[in-house]
Amino acid sequence: MFASTMAYVGMVQQIFSDVFHRPGLMPGMFALCAATMGVAALVNSRVVERLGMRLISHTALLCFLGITVLHVLVAALGDERLWTFVAFQAATMACFSLSVSNFGAMAMEPIGAVAGIGASLQGFISTFGAALVGAVIGRNFSGTTLPLAAGSLCCGLLALVFVLFAERGRLFRRHHVATATGAADGASAEGMGIH
Repeated sequence: MFASTMAYVGMVQQIFSDVFHRPGLMPGMFALCAATMGVAALVNSRVVERLGMRLISHTALLCFLGITVLHVLVAALGDERLWTFVAFQAATMACFSLSVSNFGAMAMEPIGAVAGIGASLQGFISTFGAALVGAVIGRNFSGTTLPLAAGSLCCGLLALVFVLFAERGRLFRRHHVATATGAADGASAEGMGIH
């Protein structure tokens, strides 16, 4: 999913200049889209313990996919307007923020003793991979928003494949954490927001 954000960052100036012919609006609209990530992170911090990381991240990933499907359709039909582009990008960036922060935290759960090394490796791999995939998406710029929308959809679908693999084919399932006595303690897991 990070690759879709990297592609957006790499293509946004071309899109505002070559597609919408409004380069002066790019900084403000870019900031508006980025602000949705901050709002999503704030919302996540307020509800994650109540709803759980899995519910939030899986829902956000599915919403990301739905939004990018709509964006691809609008772009493919040639009906993309500046306001639709900004709305789609703002929504996908909010979904990105809600999903990847929780996916990252869940990835660290089983490796608590070496979480620092794990987080470093996760950061390196995701950034390197996102830069490569984002560059491939960016090189396909065709004077429309379709390559970005389609690339984002592909990134979301690939993320869904990875999540389904990690979750053994089931989304939204609850997880329980073993306590010091070795017994599964659903109440403790629930309180920590781990589902």
